Amino acid sequence: MLELRSLTKKFDRTIAVNKLDLACKQNEFLVIFGPAGAGKSTTLRLIAGILEPDSGEVYFNGANLKNVPPERRNMSMAFENYALYSHLSVYENLAFPLRAKKFNDQDIRTRVQEMAAILQISELLERRPGFLSGGQRQRVALGRALIRDAAVYLLDEPISHLDAKLRNRMRGELKAVCAHKEATVVHVTHDYREAMALSDRMTVLNKGRIMQLGSPDDVFHRPANEFVAGFVGDPPMSFVDAEYIEQNEKPQFRLAQKDMHIPAHAEIRAYVKENGLPKSFKIGVRAKDIAITSSQDDIHHVAAEVFVTEKMGYQNILIAHIGQTQIRVITPPKVAFNSQDTVWLNLDESNVHVFADGNAVLHPKREIKLSTNSI
Repeated sequence: MLELRSLTKKFDRTIAVNKLDLACKQNEFLVIFGPAGAGKSTTLRLIAGILEPDSGEVYFNGANLKNVPPERRNMSMAFENYALYSHLSVYENLAFPLRAKKFNDQDIRTRVQEMAAILQISELLERRPGFLSGGQRQRVALGRALIRDAAVYLLDEPISHLDAKLRNRMRGELKAVCAHKEATVVHVTHDYREAMALSDRMTVLNKGRIMQLGSPDDVFHRPANEFVAGFVGDPPMSFVDAEYIEQNEKPQFRLAQKDMHIPAHAEIRAYVKENGLPKSFKIGVRAKDIAITSSQDDIHHVAAEVFVTEKMGYQNILIAHIGQTQIRVITPPKVAFNSQDTVWLNLDESNVHVFADGNAVLHPKREIKLSTNSI
């Protein structure tokens, strides 16, 4: 439906979007996720026609939009900086897109009231934007974008300025509204929880290039490279430098501390035989996948020194050091260790991701367990 082909945009010597190829299906909620400066908002403005690409094309239903102005693209956009009409009330700001489409007064009133109720701004309809908080203005901007029917909705960080409680609620409301409208949405965010919760598919962008495109499950559990693995998730994935060796004909990794070894999967041996040793191996592991004990055994065989414990109430995040490498472990709230304690971690082929020269070569095999009570 919506397709970007080799889309490129430069600002002076900075390449904001670099030969971007991306397609959004009809009725799909596609999230563009990445850090500040990744080119997310620029991509959205190129789709809307607000910016012109230096090269490449935007296609919609097979038609090139090169010479189609923004107002004729049938796309509705919510800007991060609100872009509200300061001299109009909230009601009139919401009604403005409908008046432009010649809706009658009764239909306008109905739609405005419905949208205001969803966004929890019904009591603000008579106010002007200057008398609203930043979060309230952002909700008005989001409502103005969603209130009219459009072929594509372009949402630029539409709930980023809301407080945490309202942002969590609005994620569900936004997903529900877009599903009810059977909308095609391209949504930009730097919040991985927002990206995971909202998207049918998500693309991870960095320095104007796509790092990975896939379902939230794929991106989280099977990251394509170190950047995606370290950027998607909280706490972020921990990485440990590793050297591939074979000891007693068994494939192993030797960690940063040279006297520490962990088993390597047979697939790594096959990879090395086919490709040769890479410049660097790294093993990555998510905090939730690491088990920890106070004493060594056959499973917990990697020693680490506790640095600090972050107490979150429902869990603790323990930060420890393996040599000079920092690693994070999630523990139950009642499990606590003191600074400089020695703890033992389980790192083996069942719970680690393996990266060679920055790219993923192996992910843990996932077992999906269903509770009999939930069936």
